[in-house]
Amino acid sequence: MKKLLYWAIWLIGITACVNPKGKEVLAEAERLVQASPDSALLVLEQAEKETATYPHRNRMRYLLLRAEAMNKAYLPLDSITYMDEVLDYYLSHGNRDERMRACYLMGSVWRDRGNSPLALHYFRDAISEADTTATDCDYAQVSRIYAQMASLFDRQRYPQMELEQWKQAMRYALLAKDTLMYIQCQDYISGAYFLLSKEDSVVYFTQQAYRNYSKYGRKDWAAATQIVMADYYLRYDSLDKAKQALDEYRNNSGFFESDGNVSSGYEIFYYYIGEYYEKMARLDSAVFYYRKLLNYPADIMNAESGYKGLMSVYTRMHEVDSVAKYAHLFANANDTANLRNSAHEISRTQALYDYSESQRIAVEKSEENQRLWLGLCACFVMLSFGGTGIYLYERKQKTTRMLANRKYTDLMMQYHQATEELQSIRSNKQQFQQQKEQEIEKLQQMLAVYQEHTHAGQWELEQSLLQHDIVKRMHQHAYKLAVPSDAEWNDLQGVVEKSLPEFYAKLSANEAQLTDQEWKVCLLVKLNFIPSELTVLLNLSKQRVTNIRTRLNQKLFGESGSRTFDANLHKL
Repeated sequence: MKKLLYWAIWLIGITACVNPKGKEVLAEAERLVQASPDSALLVLEQAEKETATYPHRNRMRYLLLRAEAMNKAYLPLDSITYMDEVLDYYLSHGNRDERMRACYLMGSVWRDRGNSPLALHYFRDAISEADTTATDCDYAQVSRIYAQMASLFDRQRYPQMELEQWKQAMRYALLAKDTLMYIQCQDYISGAYFLLSKEDSVVYFTQQAYRNYSKYGRKDWAAATQIVMADYYLRYDSLDKAKQALDEYRNNSGFFESDGNVSSGYEIFYYYIGEYYEKMARLDSAVFYYRKLLNYPADIMNAESGYKGLMSVYTRMHEVDSVAKYAHLFANANDTANLRNSAHEISRTQALYDYSESQRIAVEKSEENQRLWLGLCACFVMLSFGGTGIYLYERKQKTTRMLANRKYTDLMMQYHQATEELQSIRSNKQQFQQQKEQEIEKLQQMLAVYQEHTHAGQWELEQSLLQHDIVKRMHQHAYKLAVPSDAEWNDLQGVVEKSLPEFYAKLSANEAQLTDQEWKVCLLVKLNFIPSELTVLLNLSKQRVTNIRTRLNQKLFGESGSRTFDANLHKL
């Protein structure tokens, strides 16, 4: 009898290990969370009482899915308190995809709490966890993370950075074959161009979004873009086109109630329809719509726009008393709006630079690490010998790279100096000219040893570009084993775009299929940076750089291996 009881207990234990509690519930929620987050939330809420009996890994997965479903369902995450525990768990036990999801959701929590710096911090951590070179990378999730970062920069009124994030979101949406996400990025990127006063780009991307929304059956979203086009057409007195855009917005956007009034938050329509009627000299209709704006005083911008429109109409009607009245009201509303904008600006600046919360969290993490220190001491002793060996090896490798880069940089500086001296004496000192030409030829040959696919004549053709400050600074970074900042990468890209427009245009044609690292490798190789410099500037191993060059040679030129990549790239 006892044996039978032992066997029963053993069988129950094995069954529990094979089918841990909550497995089926979590699998169902995982299946629903992308396409139907409301249904996923319902499944999770029904199982909430049982989670206390779940194994730890299943409880963490439950909490991750719950936060993800809430985020997908556009529910605020500011009241969630368990994401710290979830993030710590997956950073220690999760795969790359799970770590990316956890970091993204932590960023979403701070986004909804109004802390933009911390939200950006965790969104960037999420991007760093994504292996965008892997075939199973979740490109759709990467695209959404970049879109969230773009929205934060839009909130902070930083259009330059917002634009870069939208471009990345569009790139990864294409890789994910997420057509609708790509179209939405086209729609939203026009806002960044608007803040940069690039009107042609605003019109281009708005029209692209309109056509693509229509093509894929989203007539409501297509119609919503027409308020932007109405503003553009009214500015240039294209009144027929403006009326057509306003009519489509009214009829198809879904922003109007059954009684014909516009939904809350979209009252600016009344200003544009009023402006249309004003320009058509139908002043009674213009007054009617301008006055409708005054029915929504909660937003001071509605009152300001309404008073501005009425002042303009009564000026055309030569009603002096009314002009004076609405000019006064407009001035007051404008002052109030400016005060609110100033307050918002102060709040925005404070949010951008207020890192006290992140510092507090860092202190708490530090204290937790100290509590774990005693347990780690034994492991440290065991690993110290191995670590010392690795350190010595890395130090030797760094020294070798430093010496190589130093020699290359010195040769480059000598080459630049000799070239400048040659240019200064070319007019009247033939003998000294011949001497310097020989010196330059010798230096070109020595530099060619480092750039095996670059012939001596190319150095002369690209002399002005190679002497540019940002190029010299990059060589100095490689010599000092320092990694460039994002701003320096942007400066380098701008110099290449201006100095080598044909090369930049051909490379940009392939932008959608290139990763950031691949793009940077192309720029550096084109500018004659040697492989050992690439390893420092990109913070990659020598083998990783070789792999990237091999992959680029196949992508751009259809050739295998990396040996012909430099020569092929220099032909662009």
